[in-house]
Amino acid sequence: MLKNYFKIAWRSLTRSKWIGAINILGLTIGITAALLLFIVVQHELSYDKFQSNYDKIYRVVSHDTYENITEKTPGVSNPVPDALMADQGRFEKVVPVISHYDVQVNVQSDDKPSEINKFRSESLFFSTSEYADLFDLEFLAGSAGVLNQPEMVVLTRAEGDRFFGSWQTAQGKSLQLTNGVNLEVGAVVADIPENSNFNFDILVSYETLRSHQDVFGYDLGEWGSTGSNFQAYVLVDPNADLTLIQSQLDDFSKKHFEGRGTSIRTHHLQPMSDIHFNSDLEPLTGRLVRKSTIQTLIIVGVFILIMASINFVNLSTSQAIGRSKEIGVRKVMGSSKSQIALQSFGETFLTIALASVLSFGLANLLLPFLDKIADVPATISFFQQPILFFMLALISILTLLAGFYPAMIISKFQPIRALKNKFQGAEIGGVSIRRGLVVLQFAIAQILMIGTLIAIRQMNLVQNTDLGFNKDAVYFIDVPTDSKSDVRIEGFKQQLLGIPGVIGASMASDVPSSDNNSASNFYFDNKSKDIVFPAFLKFADEDYFDLYEMEFVAGQGYPMSDTIRNVVINETMAKKLLIPSPEEAIGKNIRLGGGGDWVPITGVVKDFTVNSLREEIKQLLITSNKPNYRQVAVRLDRSAQKATLEAIQGKFEEIYPEQIYSGNFLDESIAAFYESEQKLALVYKIFAVLSILISCIGLYGLVSFMVGQKVKEIGIRKVLGASVTQITLMLSKEFILMVLLAFVIAIPLAYFMVQEWLASFAFKTPMSVGLFFSVMLVSLLITALTVGSKAIKAAIANPVDSLTDE
Repeated sequence: MLKNYFKIAWRSLTRSKWIGAINILGLTIGITAALLLFIVVQHELSYDKFQSNYDKIYRVVSHDTYENITEKTPGVSNPVPDALMADQGRFEKVVPVISHYDVQVNVQSDDKPSEINKFRSESLFFSTSEYADLFDLEFLAGSAGVLNQPEMVVLTRAEGDRFFGSWQTAQGKSLQLTNGVNLEVGAVVADIPENSNFNFDILVSYETLRSHQDVFGYDLGEWGSTGSNFQAYVLVDPNADLTLIQSQLDDFSKKHFEGRGTSIRTHHLQPMSDIHFNSDLEPLTGRLVRKSTIQTLIIVGVFILIMASINFVNLSTSQAIGRSKEIGVRKVMGSSKSQIALQSFGETFLTIALASVLSFGLANLLLPFLDKIADVPATISFFQQPILFFMLALISILTLLAGFYPAMIISKFQPIRALKNKFQGAEIGGVSIRRGLVVLQFAIAQILMIGTLIAIRQMNLVQNTDLGFNKDAVYFIDVPTDSKSDVRIEGFKQQLLGIPGVIGASMASDVPSSDNNSASNFYFDNKSKDIVFPAFLKFADEDYFDLYEMEFVAGQGYPMSDTIRNVVINETMAKKLLIPSPEEAIGKNIRLGGGGDWVPITGVVKDFTVNSLREEIKQLLITSNKPNYRQVAVRLDRSAQKATLEAIQGKFEEIYPEQIYSGNFLDESIAAFYESEQKLALVYKIFAVLSILISCIGLYGLVSFMVGQKVKEIGIRKVLGASVTQITLMLSKEFILMVLLAFVIAIPLAYFMVQEWLASFAFKTPMSVGLFFSVMLVSLLITALTVGSKAIKAAIANPVDSLTDE
């Protein structure tokens, strides 16, 4: 019987080739979109789930509460891991993890002992042997025990191959960090999977850090400093009372931090399942993705599938009129309602199955382009269990959802009326339900169109907003940290100024807009009590303000100095210090930390974007301090060519022969802040176009059928004197009204969706009434073109042909 059902279903599909092609095309687009979005969502949700301790690992994070704000950092003070280890019984394991990025490694060449091979690794961790147990490292050579010894290092397989030609020969060999610390390779582990936020290249023993605190710039006994790269992870018994543990952590925080600084320091547990998604607390490596982004992708995928299903339902129920005699004959011959319904489901399943096969092929072709909208592996097998399960579930759900209503309508046909073909289009499926489905389809399309326009406008705002400094033609070069007696960075700056095409240069800790959030407590106006909020810091030489063309609202920059002798503050800092006017800030004294000197404010610089436009402008203090300089930036004139950049690199390699060169343009660096938002904006654009395409496909098929049902009515109206315009309006007005109704439904839903997305920005594009109405006008235009083209063709047809056709 099933074979017979499928045979009839295939004949029905091939008999109505036009309707069948429209249904398959719409479903193929919808299923392909859903499949690709599923791959993206599944990859993001899989982060670190391969860890056996996934549900038991927590990160200890720090909260500093000031007068009316709470600053969150994923790091802890340097002594916290040791203090937690000493406090036995609270956690099963306490593992410190200190991360460094873009680390240079020097390896002596085996072939030429006098030559040094230089490598740059993305991430280096310091940790203990318990890291291997906590995060399931697979050892290919050696064991975790080497991490209990100083000057020992564990490499990933990829780094072992890169440094020594083959990881099998890496164990026992030596490498050197640029600060002069020599390390012995004690073990090699398998490469960390891509879907991990703990993706190190080099793992150095914590004892190495403990033995060389000065060299690495750490004081493991200093409770006052906190860095986001100095983190602690703990293993918690799954049956433990987290409320009790938090209470114990509160006692720990009070014991060690009460009375230190002006903030109230507390510590909290962040589960591993939250690390990849929490925008307030960045992960150790890799990127994070906001849960709202995942939700948006899921909603968009569901929207596209709903639209494709609506096309199928509308066309299937409309097509039922042409099959009424077939259904009548089958009922007279004894077919039951359930058999007819089952036959209808079979046709639906066959259509969806064909569309799914085509979707697999289309998705495979589009996979190389998927990295334009998401960060997924370059190659993915479509025959892995989650994807196959998703496709089976999708086919089943679509068959039920898209097939239920047509099956119910067809199975209820009365045999006598069906044989006499007495049905009208309005009776098949009910006018209200059919209209409702079309309205829903238009509403979804308009929601995606509104989202697209908002995303485009927000990205334009990001690109065109006045950042408070000139980012154009600025090129910055990373330089190694110099000791106080080392003058290479100063010499490098002077050498760059002599290169044709370079019109300015400056040394600094970082560029004006970066991800740096260095902060310190400070004292103001010679008072003995420190201020109740921190000062965010940038260290820069006297040319910094001119190089970036910053504007002063009062005073000026400071004179040349290698140490902290003067400071510049921004407008936000002046306001938070309750200084009546910027001019009154000039000459007042500030002291950083607890033991620094009092130094005067020489200027108040106009507020500029310190991090990204997602964040409010912070209270900022800029001062000179040569040991903190990490970059030299230059401004290029219009005559600068590739030769200028090559000359800059040549000077660097001449002055820093032991270092790997790294230079970037500032505008490109700033654009990288918004990579995830750019990708989400592209998702909106792509799927808004797809939604419009699916709407047009379904709409054109539905109008074609509707015109076919009204051939004689159109002929009679033309004979009675109706004009082409009148007939076109008659056929189009219903759809125009449905677009307007869909617009009313779409406005609040679209507003809610884009508000969720814009919430991550401190600076947002306004949502004007004109924007919403422009979407409505575009929708009306698309509908008019789709419906009007078919309506006009019907209106200009010869009425004689339609009236004589029986």
